[in-house]
Amino acid sequence: MPVDPEYIEQLVLEEITGTISPEDSIALKRLLEQEPEAYAIWQRMHRQLTGGYIQSVRESLHDTLGVEQVFATARRRKRRKIFIGTTLGVAASLLVLSVVYKIMIPAYQPVLPAPISSFTLKSVALQLPDGQLLHLGSGQQQEVNGIIFREEAGRLSWSGANSSQMARLIVPPGKDYSVRLPDGTDVMLNAATTLEMPLAFDDSREVTVNGEAYFTVAKNEEKPFRVHLPKSAVQVLGTSFNVNTYDSGQVRVALESGAVKMLTNDGDVLLQPGKAVHYQPGVRPIAAAFDAHAVLSWKSGYYVFENTPVSTIGDVIERTYRVRVIIDSKATAEKTYSSRLEKGMPLEKFLERLKTLNNIDYRFENGNTIVHLLYRT
Repeated sequence: MPVDPEYIEQLVLEEITGTISPEDSIALKRLLEQEPEAYAIWQRMHRQLTGGYIQSVRESLHDTLGVEQVFATARRRKRRKIFIGTTLGVAASLLVLSVVYKIMIPAYQPVLPAPISSFTLKSVALQLPDGQLLHLGSGQQQEVNGIIFREEAGRLSWSGANSSQMARLIVPPGKDYSVRLPDGTDVMLNAATTLEMPLAFDDSREVTVNGEAYFTVAKNEEKPFRVHLPKSAVQVLGTSFNVNTYDSGQVRVALESGAVKMLTNDGDVLLQPGKAVHYQPGVRPIAAAFDAHAVLSWKSGYYVFENTPVSTIGDVIERTYRVRVIIDSKATAEKTYSSRLEKGMPLEKFLERLKTLNNIDYRFENGNTIVHLLYRT
């Protein structure tokens, strides 16, 4: 049954800020259990709006602006049952939060259409400045507004753009995709990732990533390349590095070649090849060595798990197979696992391997769209 994304976003924001009524809490729980689209919205908003900094957000709301006042207008809106169009509520919600919790980095604020969750798409898509969706993956050349978009060997490029208007490349779960930017920079995007980018670079080269991506940046000393991440940014001249923002409370940057500087509100750090930083807001970033095989294996079509908690593996399963994973106990979530997952492997085959090695059991629900992970004693 179609759901109203704006209504769902309102309920989820109230849940996150602790202002949801008992009746709405029950309604939200029912929607999450019955509607995959509602769960996708819930998951996206929790990744964007929760983490180590959410307590500061709540305190700021309490001290400067009554939470009930924030939602008074929203509650007066008619709660429609069906809403056709892209989601707008989360953009307004983020604006409210930004008023009471100032985020200095990034200061870069591109103008874009309202975002579309990657979990609602089944194929890679390019959201153009006017909101139009260009579906990709067919390998065919497409022309829109005088811009020619080409796909060659799974990589998007284009010509004819003379405006720095912003577009959004959206990669859904179970897919990965590559794009060549106007300056010659190559970007490989992992599943459930979005890249916001100009159709043509002007005086600067700036993009934004939500998810995971590997950059091979074309060198231009006069125009440093900058990648904007949650509450941080990476500045480079020409280099190869990986960024990962799947965890809403932590940004990960790993450098393979060249040099990059990570800019944060808690200090900057210069990375050398073979070094990575895991940045949490409120903690000064520090560089440390990383295992390139484990961190970058996704580019080669598989994931490496080395004493990885099942809770983290569950996130990978969701992005790889477009299913909802429910971990039914803390004991299950904290169990660790060492092996690998090939992206093309059938899900049940991987779960059988997980079950054998880790005393973990599983069961499917709702037409195999939900997977329960259980601890087997």
